[in-house]
Order: sequence, then structure tokens, then C-alpha cells
Amino acid sequence: MADVIPLRIGGHEVAFRESATQVAVAPAPGRARSLESTLQSLGTRKATERRGRLGRFEIVDMRMPEVEAAAEISALGRSRDVRESVSVYHTSDDEVPFVPEGTLFLRFEPDADADAITDVILRYDLELVSASGGFHTVRTFTRDGVRLAADLQAEPAVLLAEPDLITPRNLLSFLPNDAMLARQWHLENRGEIDGNTAGLKAGADARVVAAWRRLGSLGSSETVIAVIDDGFDLMHPDLAGKSVDPRDFIRGTADVTPEPDLFDQRGGDWHGTACAGVAMGKSGGGEIVGAAPNATLMPLRMTEHLSPLNVAEWFDYATDHGAWVVSCSWNAEAAVYPLPARVARAIHRCATEGRGGKGAVVVFAAGNSGKDVNDPPRTQNGFATHPDVIAIAACTSLDRRASYSQTGREIAICAPSAGRGGLGITTSDVTGTYIDGSGVERPRGYKPGDYYAEFEGTSSACPLVAGICGLVLGANPDLTAAELREVIRSTARRIGDAADYVNGHSTRYGHGCIDADAAVARALELAAGGAPRVAAAAPRAGEATRGTG
Repeated sequence: MADVIPLRIGGHEVAFRESATQVAVAPAPGRARSLESTLQSLGTRKATERRGRLGRFEIVDMRMPEVEAAAEISALGRSRDVRESVSVYHTSDDEVPFVPEGTLFLRFEPDADADAITDVILRYDLELVSASGGFHTVRTFTRDGVRLAADLQAEPAVLLAEPDLITPRNLLSFLPNDAMLARQWHLENRGEIDGNTAGLKAGADARVVAAWRRLGSLGSSETVIAVIDDGFDLMHPDLAGKSVDPRDFIRGTADVTPEPDLFDQRGGDWHGTACAGVAMGKSGGGEIVGAAPNATLMPLRMTEHLSPLNVAEWFDYATDHGAWVVSCSWNAEAAVYPLPARVARAIHRCATEGRGGKGAVVVFAAGNSGKDVNDPPRTQNGFATHPDVIAIAACTSLDRRASYSQTGREIAICAPSAGRGGLGITTSDVTGTYIDGSGVERPRGYKPGDYYAEFEGTSSACPLVAGICGLVLGANPDLTAAELREVIRSTARRIGDAADYVNGHSTRYGHGCIDADAAVARALELAAGGAPRVAAAAPRAGEATRGTG
């Protein structure tokens, strides 16, 4: 049972509950990278979760029975990589952490004489840091700050004793209040939606809301995400007023409006709007938000077939018009499609010469056949196997592999989408109606209304990753595309069976499920000069489908 310690803080009685499973650790001098390895190893061996940084500390949650957690916390505290191991406290069921920093704010009773004051300081082994106007800042090296404050508050000579506690800023004012945010489990999965827990597992998400909190924003409008797809409803409340350089490669115009299929409502150009909503639906416009709500959309309407000339033109356009990220939720209909040299070269140019020479990040959906992306002569997805591409598999709201998701050595990471036993993705849908070939009025889009709650496939996973890449580049625009790819891979969280991973990679999950918060944290660390530049990984071995979702 966790201890509850009452303290007077700011004149109010506050109950601090000591966490039985969380600990705050700070690295020993020169051991920061070694501690990073220790925590990664612990996460591989045990059910632990890293909850982010608070000041010089990192919060680690031992998600296991209390007795076992206590043993792991004790062992971690004894590690030579750890300089400080401090208890984590909570003041309510919201689980927001409070960590004692080691200093206390102290004031003695006006009638306390010098002997009484000296007695308290010596008895509690306090170091005087500063004194001003009757207030003292003292430091403890041997006691937990919360427990020490409780003892000091019981001393007759002490008028005030408060520990200096680190806790996250309350940034709720900037977080979205869009009506359907609670249904967007892929951004933050709390294990229930409107009281329903079926198909949900708390934490089975992409950590996007946590990334927004870390950034203190919803990303940067400087970030330009090109989505190459079948059409875009730029009048949709989630997409209106946030596009740049639109291009329709069918009509040769800037009008990327989706076209209906007059004889099959399901066959209309609805896919691009859904993808754009997942990537960057804006906050406060409609009822959902994308992963990078402040990012700018470059909508590129593709032709209904793939030719090397056409595909190269799309990527050249994205390169020449300043795209930071390029999202591609499609592949070739053929099971075996080795990438033509013209296309390979255009993708390589985009990934190396785009964004002012830093390279644009190119993201492709792996596909939905459930097969290997590179198993010739049976299968070969030339887009997913291009060495400059981030190939995306899909996982579910239960942190399981989506059964349809393609596999292979070239899978970089997976990202949340629909799948067996889990929930679909809620995103933007094309607005309005049209008259079909029989004279019947039908809704434009997948379903009546402006939103679609069943978007699925690697088609949905891909723009989610694209949006997260936009967040990361907004946090550190100096990252090259190759460095960004390595950041995304190295910060992914492991899901599934540990035996699936060989040398850190799984053919099912890639390097794991994308973790927006960890990736943003790494990008910010690199921007601050707190870590060496990321080494780019070595190249990997080795008619259009209307979306792969």
C-alpha cells in the first residue's frame, strides 16, 4: 500500500501519495548515455514505461506488482548510472507526477532562538543554500524531500517547510477541444471512450497528445506536409484555409476537388480527405484533429494509374515546392512491382535535395495484403523497399499487429490503425452530396456527414506517421531526412512478442510502434546540443491501388 503524507503547501493541507511503481532517476556525471541504455534494456526485459522528463529527472513506471516494482526500483537506484533515485508523488487520481528536487523552502518561528535553529539544521543534516528576509533555502542529500518536509512541519521551531517539487506545466489551454478528440484513440488511448472499454487498451496509441504537451503547441505552420492521393475536400472545416501549392495531376490545375463515381458511391475520390485529416486536421475547425494540427497541407491529386513519368512528376513537384514530408497511402496493384529507376531517382532526389538540401521525409504505407513487401517472385512493393522511404505497418487499439498489415525486413515502424478486435480511426470525410447516375442524391464521402469513424489499413497508419514526422521537424527543423528517419526508428516503443525482434527489428512491427512524444523529446535534445548527431542507418537490403486502406 502506498504511503500518504499530509503536507501544508501554501497554507493548504495536501495529501501526497507516494507512487509504489514510479521512480524519478537522474544520471550520474558522464553516464547519461549509459543510463539511456540501461532504461532501454529494462524496458525490453520488464513491463516498464518511460513517462518523460521532469527537470534533471526521468520518470520510470514499473508496470508490475508492487513487491516486484519495489525490487526493480531499488536495483535501479543502486546502478552506477544513477546519481539520484527519488520517489514520485501524486496529489490526485490524475497521476500527474510531483518529484522532490532536493531543496526546501524553510522559515522558522519568529521566537525561535539561534540554538533552536542550529539544532534543527544539524539534526536533519541540512545544508544552508541561501537566506533572505527570514526565509531559508536548504538542501538535503540524505532524505526524501516530501518526508523531510513533513517532519520539519512538526518541529516547534519551524513555521514553514515546503519541498521544492517539480511537476509538468498545465498546458491544457492550448490542447484541442474538438468534439471528437476523445474518440481519436490513436492520439491518446485511455482505455475507454464514452464508458466503452471494448477493443481498447490504455496506452496503445502513438503518444501524440503527450508530444503536444511536451512541445507546448500543436506544431508549426512552417511544416509543409504533401499528401499524394486521389482528391481533397479543401472546404472541409478541418482542412479549409491551410493548404499551399495544390496540384491536380489529372486536370493539370490547382483544383484538387474529389470526384464521385456516378455508379458506385464507394468508389469516389474520398481517400485523400481522410488521409489529410489524420495527418493534419486543424484544431478548432471541425470536430477532429490530425497529428500535426498546425502543419500546412500540400494536396497533390494523383492520376488513376502509375507510370514512371507520372510518379516522378509528383515527387519532383513536392521537392520543388518545398514539402517537408510526403505521405503516400497507396502502392501498385500488382503483387510484384520493382521500382522503375526514374521513380527511384525522383524519390531519392526528394529525400536528399528537398527542404533546402536537408531532404524531405517520404512515408509510404506498406500495404494490406498481409504478405511480405519484398519476397520475389511472389511479392515486391518497390515503394516500401526504397531505402529512402519510411515503410509503415499497422497495429491496433489493443497494441497488436493488424492481421492485414504487410511484413518484411523493410518495415521501419508500425502505427495505430484499425484491426481485428480493435477500433477504427475517426477522421475527416468529404462533405456535401451529389446526384448519381440513376438520379439519386447520395452523400459525398464514405458515410453521410462530415466524418468517418472506420478509416483503416496502412492507409491510415501512414499519414499518422507523416503528421508525427511534421511535429518532430517542427521541433528541430535542422534534422536531415536521414536523421529524422533514425530518430523515428530509435524512439519507437516495442509492442508484441519480444521474440519477434532480432537486433532491434521485427518483420511484423519494424522497430516498434511510433512514439511521437519520445521522438519529439529526442529532436529537442538534439536541437539543444544535448546529444550527438544521429547517425543515419545504412540502406536496407534489397495500375495504382486506390489507397491501401
